[in-house]
Amino acid sequence: MNLTRHWRQQVELILSLAKRDLKARYKDSVLGFLWSLFRPAFLTLILWVVFSKILRLPPPSESVPYWLHMLVSVLVWNFFVGSIIEATHAVVANANLIKKVPLDAEVFPISAILSNGVHFALAMGVALVVAVFVTGHISWHIVLLPLAVGILSLFVLAVSLFTAALQVYFRDVGSLLELLTLAWFYVTPVLYPVWMVRERLHHAGHENLFTLYMLNPVAAPIVAGRHALLYSGATAELSVNETLLYLGIAALLSLLLLLPGAYFFRRMSRHFADEL
Repeated sequence: MNLTRHWRQQVELILSLAKRDLKARYKDSVLGFLWSLFRPAFLTLILWVVFSKILRLPPPSESVPYWLHMLVSVLVWNFFVGSIIEATHAVVANANLIKKVPLDAEVFPISAILSNGVHFALAMGVALVVAVFVTGHISWHIVLLPLAVGILSLFVLAVSLFTAALQVYFRDVGSLLELLTLAWFYVTPVLYPVWMVRERLHHAGHENLFTLYMLNPVAAPIVAGRHALLYSGATAELSVNETLLYLGIAALLSLLLLLPGAYFFRRMSRHFADEL
């Protein structure tokens, strides 16, 4: 009974913290949640001009405009980066609360991921409408989207349990993570379709490296997100079975990382109040 009450209190606290973050972000903002779409839309515009018009990168598909391909990719990527950066800083940002109230500090990175998930859901809802209007169809593959987002959130939580704890003791961790995600962006299929990677590796005689490339836990959710909204059948970057396979691998890697991450965070959290 006490355990049930404890978990209920934890859930209520996470929801309250996420609601607080959302209110703080939209406070005195005229456009409100639309910024969740405008920022990635602006980035998409810049990338589209550079890679499509200046560098003239071939479009991923004849049936889907390149800008729409990149918009969906950027939305998923921004959810990943925004969540992991904010979750990393979440404990330090709530230092006053941690020093005053005895609580499980895991609620802070979790609430940061949840609030970013709300932004992502709102922006992706608009992107879904745009995708249906442009492509003229929506398929059952849309069910891949919540699965992909759930797996990506699990990976973010697993990583941020390490980084949020380390950030308390070493304040350079957040800055280092920002540099890492900048490099991570270019080795993840955001700007380009994943079939292009397979094709280039095949021509170079290294097709076996494609599986290694797809072990990137962010790659499969991004490909699945595009599959869910934009591609189906012969136009898909990967078959449904391949997409599910790589999503499964990403989920497994996330779970294997989550267990030591939770242990590490709990062990380090004993001295958070003293360090903060």
